[in-house]
Amino acid sequence: MTIYSFKLIFICLISVTLLACSASEKKGQIPIDYEIADVRNLPQDIEAYASSFRDDYLGKTCRDSFLIEFKGKYYAPWSGSSSITDIARSVTTMREHLQKDWYGENKRRVLKSDLEALSINCDLEHIPSMKRPAIVTSPTDLRVLPISKPFFENADNFPFDALQNASLKLNEPIRVRHVSRDGLWVFVETADTNGWVLSRDVGYIHDRLAQKWIDDEQIVIVKDSTLIRDKSGTAFHMTNVGTICPLVAEEGDAYEILIAVNARRDYVRVMKAKVSKEMAERFPLKTVRESVALVGNELIDKPYGWGEKYQDRDCSAMIRDFYLPFGIWLPRGSYNQINSGKKISLAGLSSSEKERLIKEKGVPFLTLVYLKGHIMLYVGSRGDRALMFHNIWGINVRNGKGGEYKQIIGKSIVSSLIPGSELNLAPGSILERVSSMLVLGDRCAKASQ
Repeated sequence: MTIYSFKLIFICLISVTLLACSASEKKGQIPIDYEIADVRNLPQDIEAYASSFRDDYLGKTCRDSFLIEFKGKYYAPWSGSSSITDIARSVTTMREHLQKDWYGENKRRVLKSDLEALSINCDLEHIPSMKRPAIVTSPTDLRVLPISKPFFENADNFPFDALQNASLKLNEPIRVRHVSRDGLWVFVETADTNGWVLSRDVGYIHDRLAQKWIDDEQIVIVKDSTLIRDKSGTAFHMTNVGTICPLVAEEGDAYEILIAVNARRDYVRVMKAKVSKEMAERFPLKTVRESVALVGNELIDKPYGWGEKYQDRDCSAMIRDFYLPFGIWLPRGSYNQINSGKKISLAGLSSSEKERLIKEKGVPFLTLVYLKGHIMLYVGSRGDRALMFHNIWGINVRNGKGGEYKQIIGKSIVSSLIPGSELNLAPGSILERVSSMLVLGDRCAKASQ
């Protein structure tokens, strides 16, 4: 190919790009894949901010206190006789959902006959009908109703599937409270929520095995898309950050671990498996800057996933998975997370005063910052700006015609509290809507004294 041909191709590419941008401008919008200035100008590398984390901030007493709390919460489905969650409220929610109008994956209304069949399959009149300790045998979705298909409030509401509650990790403790009429789904309680799971992805567990599971040394997965292999080396599962497994032994560059496997009989069986030491660490990780950077960099630049659909993460799932390897408990959901300790109100303050207080009272990597529907992790400051690590769907931007649209970000980033400030933002920026903050270290401050 001649130099002239290369030049011609280059000119054509530039022309196509300019035409695309011009078309977007005529519509009053910027390109869908536009990268906001914060992402372009701020290091998207957690190691660049981890130096602000004080290794000695959480003393041993505090770390031990966090771990006791974590184990008490995480394994709650295997102990106690009372319900962990508000099942009556969930039944009410299910009934309400079954009466609403929804759109499906084909952008058409969900048929009333399908909703009626779904209602019959739920058998809501008999929930709860049982109480059996169980364990997740394959990463799976936790659904509001026993169906894998999405329900959207309007035809163009992707990815906000109203039935997607959360995802559950391999080996996660649960409690089965009900079985659908067709037997394909079970209604379960986790440590902090409930919902429907495909019955093929769970198995019942004996009390003796459950106690051994709790008492054994453990490892935690610190890399997404980690392959867990059987003894022959065949890949058995792919797991993400935060998966916890009992440790059997160390074998060279691998950990020998236990995973729960569905058996043909009523209870799970235990299988020995292997995971590379490059992908896992002993649980819990030490709260030091190297570990903060390790976990943070595994979570950054990952796709946004509403309710952890497709094994991705939304804002609260990212925050939860960040802390899980350290043995620090956080519930699911941004509202529950900010209310997991004594929060500091920022309501009614000016934007500048909010940012000043966040920088003054916030502890990098141990401070949550909240606005309705969204939660972020404070990682320090640069100049006069407080910086946040968060997984965000998008920001509201004016379209120049008196309206606004959602400029998609769709991933986890480090940004200021005014991401997209170079654009014509719609009223009500993130900073303007921030309402509270929570310093997690305060949860065990008294125990540390």
